[in-house]
Formats: sequence, structure tokens, C-alpha cells
Amino acid sequence: MGRSREYLGERLVDSCEMLKGFCWNVLPGILGALTALVVMSALLYYPYKWSFDDGKFPEFSVAVASVNGLDPERDLGRSTLDPTFDLTVRIKEPRKYRAECLERGTTAAVSYRGVQLASGPMPELCGKNEDTTEARSVMAWGHAKVVPEFARERLAEELRRGDAEVDVTLTTPARYCTRCLQTVIECKPRVGSGEFSPRCGVTRDFPTIPGNPDVPYPQYPGYPVLRPERRFLR
Repeated sequence: MGRSREYLGERLVDSCEMLKGFCWNVLPGILGALTALVVMSALLYYPYKWSFDDGKFPEFSVAVASVNGLDPERDLGRSTLDPTFDLTVRIKEPRKYRAECLERGTTAAVSYRGVQLASGPMPELCGKNEDTTEARSVMAWGHAKVVPEFARERLAEELRRGDAEVDVTLTTPARYCTRCLQTVIECKPRVGSGEFSPRCGVTRDFPTIPGNPDVPYPQYPGYPVLRPERRFLR
């Protein structure tokens, strides 16, 4: 009887040792598999999440809330103008997991038939989370702007009819690096109605060398030539 108990005890000890050895052999594999699962989940999470935003793009629009210095009778008879525009800039962001921002240093320029009338700085503005964001009281002004007579006469006629439109261009700061693109947003709001313009056109391109707008900033030697992103949405 005693020898039988000793035999069973030895078998039990051997079984425990075998189980312990098996666990120590298998444990690294289990931990490795769990680690790989965690890493792959983290790597696939953001592409999966961002896939919901594929094919969606932010929409920009601009409204002229008010304007001074363009009265057809009092102002447009002079050869130089001092206009002031009160603009409202809107970003409609349809994406849930991304954001579209106009950084500090973006400028707003107002022109009519190719003649710049006013310009001014924009505050930082970001659209995100499938929402619409606005920046109000974006002021653009001009001083002693020379405007050709034909343009002043045409603008006066359109203002009297109530269908005058101006070109508003939002330009982000130029970053001079190999892969930096500059964003230009072109809008065409109506003057006097306060309504937002149709969807603006968006262009992303390499910034040009200061003082020479026809020459883009050169790419570093050895780097492949990058294709700028051009997306016309208007």
C-alpha cells in the first residue's frame, strides 16, 4: 500500500513537472501572439477609422457681410478707392475623423475683374467632427487703390442691379521645404446680399519663390519630383 502511494506521488510530481515545462515552452508563443495582436490592432485601427472619410472633402464658402467705400454715386466716381470688406469664412467638414484648418497667417484678398481692392489677415479656423465652423468679421481693406474706369463703371452698374460679385482668395502661408504645399481657396460671393458663395475652388501646389510667381520653389536634389494636388471644387 505504501509503495503504491509513493508511486502515485512520483507520477503526480512528474506530471506537474511536465505541465510546468509545457507552460514555460508555450508561454512565450502566447505572449508573442498577444503582442502581435495588440500591435496589429493599433496599426489597423486608424486606417479602418479613416476609411469612413474616404471620398469626402471639406467645403469652403465666403460671404460679404458688409462693405464700405464702394457706393456707386459717392465712391466709384473717383479713380482711387478705399474699400473695406467684412467677410465671413465658413468650413463645412463632412469627415468625422479628420480636420481641415486655415492656419494663422492665412490672408484674404478681395479683387474685382483682376484688380485687387482689399486684403487682410485671417484668424485660425478649423472645421472638424462633421460640423460647420465660421470665422466672422474677417476684415479686408484697401487704401488708395487705383481701379480702371471701365471696372468702376461696371461695378457701379452691378451694384445698382444687386448682382455684383467679387473674387475672394484665401492663401495659406508658404512653407519652403521639399514636400510642403500651399493652399489657395478661390470664392466668388455676391456683394450686398450677405449670402454665402457657391462652393469655393481649392488648389494645393508648391509655393513660388518670393518675387517671382512663375518659378516654383525647387525640390532638393535626389528627391523625386512631387506632383502637386489640384482639386477644383467650384
